[in-house]
Amino acid sequence: MEHLLIYDEAITKEGFIEKLFPNPWDALAVFLAFVVLLVVVFYFAYKPVKKLIQKRAQYVDDKLRNAEKSEVEAQNKAQEAELNLKKSHQEAMLIVEQAKADAENERVRIKEKAKEEADQEVLRAKEEIKQEIEKSKDEIHSQIVDVAFDASKKVLSREVNQKDNEKLINEFIDDLEHKE
Repeated sequence: MEHLLIYDEAITKEGFIEKLFPNPWDALAVFLAFVVLLVVVFYFAYKPVKKLIQKRAQYVDDKLRNAEKSEVEAQNKAQEAELNLKKSHQEAMLIVEQAKADAENERVRIKEKAKEEADQEVLRAKEEIKQEIEKSKDEIHSQIVDVAFDASKKVLSREVNQKDNEKLINEFIDDLEHKE
């Protein structure tokens, strides 16, 4: 304990300053070393670090500007793509409508062609029927002539010449036509 008391008694104001700054030349040397250290750190550490930080800040700012620019471009491209999509949908609808109209026109054309062919077929059939009727009339006429010729032979009991035969036939046909 005695030792502690001596230590406490030895510390005075002058002793404190003397212990804090034991030698003014040493303090000056420490101060100059500190100043030199600050200058060295400023030139070799602070300035390069500051330049690196500024470059990094510039790099980040450039990236942000590029990102913003890219975002604006992407939004514009998205809007353009949306417009193109809408335009494509409209064109597709027009193509579908045009295809429907073309199909309807083709249906009408085919229907008209089929009707025309059917009408031609009916006309052809009527013409064939007319020809068959004429052919049948000619056959009937020829059969009637033969029957009339045979009948006239029996009725007259004599030989009928060609001139008399034609006259009788024509009279018979005229009578038949007037009866119809």
